[in-house]
Amino acid sequence: MHRLFSIGKDRRLFEYDVYNSVGHDKLIVLGHFSIEQEALPTACIWYPKRDSKEGLILTANNEYKMKVWNPSAQSSRTTCLGPTYGGEITKMKQLAIPGLDEKYLVYQTAVKVMGLIKMPIDGNPNKTMGLIAHPNKIADFCVSKNG
Repeated sequence: MHRLFSIGKDRRLFEYDVYNSVGHDKLIVLGHFSIEQEALPTACIWYPKRDSKEGLILTANNEYKMKVWNPSAQSSRTTCLGPTYGGEITKMKQLAIPGLDEKYLVYQTAVKVMGLIKMPIDGNPNKTMGLIAHPNKIADFCVSKNG
């Protein structure tokens, strides 16, 4: 089953009913809940399942914090410090290398910096790295599994 979530500057996470929505101009909202009190969420991704049977979501905010959420229970599972290189995270994608058990997240900031985070997320600064990948604003990036 596919699930669609979004975050916004209103500090809420929304879930939409993709299957029962009609046409391309209207999405039915299944539910929403607040994920921040003061910080603004900047990115979200499905948290790679490793030891959990439930679907979890990883969010990042403009205060360099990363949170793992259980959207079904509307509760936070973990909060930890994210990378602080070059600004807040604006996009994340999972990097799964065939034949390697370790999982990584690739992230980008609004300007110049891209980096890697070794999973699972625990706030350890030795498991993150960032580098200047572009001289200006980064529009988008993609992850390839073929090396």
